[in-house]
This record gives sequence, C-alpha cells and structure tokens, in this order.
Amino acid sequence: MFDIDIFDGLIEFAAVIALTVSGWIVTKQVRRRMQKSLGRKPADLELASLNTWMRVEEAEQRDKESSSIHPR
Repeated sequence: MFDIDIFDGLIEFAAVIALTVSGWIVTKQVRRRMQKSLGRKPADLELASLNTWMRVEEAEQRDKESSSIHPR
C-alpha cells in the first residue's frame, strides 16, 4: 500500500512539472508573437489584455495583407 502512495505522488509530481514546462513554453511563444507584432517587448500585464491582443491581430492582418501578392 505504501508503494502505491509513492507511485501516486510521483505521477502528481510529474504532472506538475509537465504543466509548468508547457506553461513556460506557451508564455515564451506568446511573448515572441506579441513582440513581433507590436515591435516592442510586451509588459506582463499586456499578455492578458484584450486590447493588446486586438492590436496584435490587426498588425498580423496588415502584415499578411502587405506580404500577399495581388495580381492586377
């Protein structure tokens, strides 16, 4: 019975580590995307700001439209 408790504890610990690492990776990706779109390093509060994300979407849309080829 004691071995099962240790095994459960190891699984929980591994899950916490996996979630922590994946959260860190996602945060880095989000920061990189915002920095590319805004042209500056975003503050921590801006990562969750709806207004900032709207500006990021607008900037990405402008970049997408300007980089696409419009045959005329």
